[in-house]
Amino acid sequence: MSMSLRCSLGRAKASLSIQARVIFKYYSSQREKPAEKRYTNTVLLPKTSFPAKILGKKRVEMDQYLLDKCRFADLYNWQRENLEGPDFVLHDGPPYANGDPHMGHTINKVLKDITTRSKVIRGQRVHYIPGWDCHGLPIELKALTDAKKKVLNLTPLQIRGQARKFAEEAVAKQRQVFASWGIMANWKEKGCYFTNNTSYIINQLQQFFQLYEKKLVYRDFKPVYWSPSSRTALAEAELEYKSDHQSKCATIRLVLVELPPKLAAYEGKSVFGLAWTTTPWTLVANQALAYASEANYCLAEDSQGNLYIIAVDLLDKIIEKIGELKVVTTFVGSDLKGAKYSHPITGTTLPFLPGSHVNTEQGTGLVHTAPAHGQEDFLLALENNISVISLVDEAGTYTSDAGLEFESLQVLDQGTEAVLNRINGNILHTEVITHSYPYDWRTKKPVILRASNQWFIDTNSLKEKATKCAENVNIYPQQQRTAWRNALLSQLKQRPYWCISRQRVWGTPIPVLYYKNTGKIFITKDWIDRICKLVEKYGDDFWWDLPVKKLIGKKLLAELNVSDTDLEKGQDILDIWFDSGISWSFVLPDKKANLYMEGMDQFTGWFQSSLLTSIALQNCAPYQDLFVHGFAVDEKGNKMSKSVGNVVNPEEITKGGKDMNKNPAYGVDVLRWWVASHGTQHALVPMKTTLLQGSAETINKLRNVFRFLLGALHTYDDKKNINVEPQYQFLDRYMLHQLYQYSQQIQLLYDKYEYHNVSKMIVSFITNDVSAIYCHMIKDRLYCEKIDSPYRLGALDVTGEVLAVTVRSAAPILPHLTEEVWLHHPENLASVPLFHSKHKLLESWNKPEVKETVEKALHVKSIINKLTSENSWLSRAIIRANSKDFELLSLLQPNETSATSELCDICQVSSITLVKDDTCNELNVSLETVNQPLCKRCRRYLEPADGELCDRCAEILNIE
Repeated sequence: MSMSLRCSLGRAKASLSIQARVIFKYYSSQREKPAEKRYTNTVLLPKTSFPAKILGKKRVEMDQYLLDKCRFADLYNWQRENLEGPDFVLHDGPPYANGDPHMGHTINKVLKDITTRSKVIRGQRVHYIPGWDCHGLPIELKALTDAKKKVLNLTPLQIRGQARKFAEEAVAKQRQVFASWGIMANWKEKGCYFTNNTSYIINQLQQFFQLYEKKLVYRDFKPVYWSPSSRTALAEAELEYKSDHQSKCATIRLVLVELPPKLAAYEGKSVFGLAWTTTPWTLVANQALAYASEANYCLAEDSQGNLYIIAVDLLDKIIEKIGELKVVTTFVGSDLKGAKYSHPITGTTLPFLPGSHVNTEQGTGLVHTAPAHGQEDFLLALENNISVISLVDEAGTYTSDAGLEFESLQVLDQGTEAVLNRINGNILHTEVITHSYPYDWRTKKPVILRASNQWFIDTNSLKEKATKCAENVNIYPQQQRTAWRNALLSQLKQRPYWCISRQRVWGTPIPVLYYKNTGKIFITKDWIDRICKLVEKYGDDFWWDLPVKKLIGKKLLAELNVSDTDLEKGQDILDIWFDSGISWSFVLPDKKANLYMEGMDQFTGWFQSSLLTSIALQNCAPYQDLFVHGFAVDEKGNKMSKSVGNVVNPEEITKGGKDMNKNPAYGVDVLRWWVASHGTQHALVPMKTTLLQGSAETINKLRNVFRFLLGALHTYDDKKNINVEPQYQFLDRYMLHQLYQYSQQIQLLYDKYEYHNVSKMIVSFITNDVSAIYCHMIKDRLYCEKIDSPYRLGALDVTGEVLAVTVRSAAPILPHLTEEVWLHHPENLASVPLFHSKHKLLESWNKPEVKETVEKALHVKSIINKLTSENSWLSRAIIRANSKDFELLSLLQPNETSATSELCDICQVSSITLVKDDTCNELNVSLETVNQPLCKRCRRYLEPADGELCDRCAEILNIE
């Protein structure tokens, strides 16, 4: 029994069912004549039932067979029960439950599975609980579409029922497909987490109250991204920026009614502040003009005697737009303090205010300020105690407070033209610009900034601590670490606040009551505990199903000394980024993960929401490492989209399409190899037919090397009568050294999540070191030596180790292939799954001095290959070497001339004469053609023999 099997399989008793035995063909440069076939049965050719190739429907059937036979579904629980900690904790960012699995899911789930399997195969226990994000607008919109009824005709409970059904169906489909990819997890209901489960909701309500108690959650009237098409607030991560959006911009003048002291000399003249805006519809809500205190301004006169306040740096650009201007005086921005102007529509007197956000790079140097529709505008109003005026409703139309001429107009569709027509006399220039503008990621329609009462997390008080923690997080891939860290930090620093309320019904309710008369908030610890019990009792519809009286209870009503009619339920739900961002507090055993692994878009999403909530609640990051992977794109590099029609269904890759000739079934491992080879090095991961074909060809190369190793391990000793101790040649010890180094390097690459380099190293090592060198050079020993030859047994021992190490190295990426290999192992009689086995790497294998010796011989072999294109066995080599090289090579050939030395075996020549010659700076190799008979059994040209066999083969066959 080989060393590897002594470590991994034990003495299994059950028999391994073997299909039809296949004998490998041993190809030589000489065609065997029929008369010589009598020696074929004397050669110990490899034997195995492991097929050379599996294609089409058989590939699909084999994948399913392996899932069942090797107990893929039980592996997660098995490793939890049988492996030792400490746990490697990978926290699953929950995919959205709104459709069939796509290539983005493939990249994400496969990379995570490679990560966890790479730990388990080395004997480390992992913690990985798959989850789903089940709430939110996209699911609600899809459910409403499926309901085929107008929204106004559906009650909140009906909408929630439809949304729940849709989410459950999506989860069921995704879970089935994820499991079919071999993803190691407990896919049963209790082994996963769902953001709409009652236990998850209870935790979320408790965490919300903790934040409220810490004064990190508050309600305020602020501008937020608002989607008129969805009628809800949106988070930054729910936006898509359309680069070809067109906006009609206007340069407008606003007449000053009070001049600042610096401009008092121009009293009685027509003095205007000049402003430029990309959103003319917001002029209705104008409340100030902002200037830069340190900037240089001028008063410029037009041909009609009108005077305009303009930043000096922008004067030339303004002249290009409105015509010739003459500067009459200059001053600094701070000189505008105290100036006032008239609102262009209402005539209200409004102030000039200094603003740190004002610059002189574009526009006019004066910024039209509408606090209800801009975050910087809002902060300026807050700083100057200005009450914010909001004149736009949830549908994105002007309210009656905007005036009869604007009431009910859609601000984005009709508002701009209506406003420009109203103030036409003060419009000096209009233009249409193409620029990047935020759109609702689901409805694909533009959004606006709109002030409304919302719930917020105070990110300002968390930024400093979050930034320090983020700087200590390890981010992978390493070559992009700086860029990704900057992306995370910049998102943290530029976020003024986090709006966590949404105006929908499919989600977790924000657990507050409002006093009808005052609008004040009611929330207490006792009440939160009560509604958590109500969730357990009535389910997640409790908030919409139960009246206020039932929600608050008689005891609390008595303590408050109010009637239930004095209170009303809040109508907002929690942002889904809060939903999923708080998952660490529910899923992770110690509230912290070793790794979060998601796409680059999560810097504005889950990476950030998880970090902020964790900093707020436990004062540390919820992750030690972040891994950032790319997105799947089509062959032309375009993002995959259903509307474009370039979406690739991963199931068509694994199981084939309706027409197998056009869309063949590649099997799961080809899909996984594509992910490993490309998913950790590219921001955009191309899905090309050529890449799939290349992956399939690569896997088949590996398959055939594994097939040879399996065949070589066929014992030819069914009765186990051999008791000879194995002996190892230099080549064997060299192979063990290479295995040791390979295993160490592969482990390091797995630990750094460099799976593209892992796949490259696997292919390079198995096809070169294993196949081209070791397997090729031990064939003579395996096939032609006596069955009990110590050196043959040594080669078998090492072959067993080669198989054990290489199969295990590829197993995290190719679990189906490697489990199939292990089932065919001649000594795996009990069909023990590979991932249930153990293997120990021995320190004694690490022999750098052996490597130096063998690589010197391999260098000689490379020289010989260059000297002859014929069969090198037909040659006799004369090697002249300096002292150092001679010393190394003589370890492989002690005698000056030999036909049976290990050096001959490695160099694959008939014989070698090794000469010490210190006049040689480099090895000097020359060849002579031999005139010796070919041994009809081993196919070598060895020392002269009288018959058709060489002396060795004659001795083995007892032929005199």
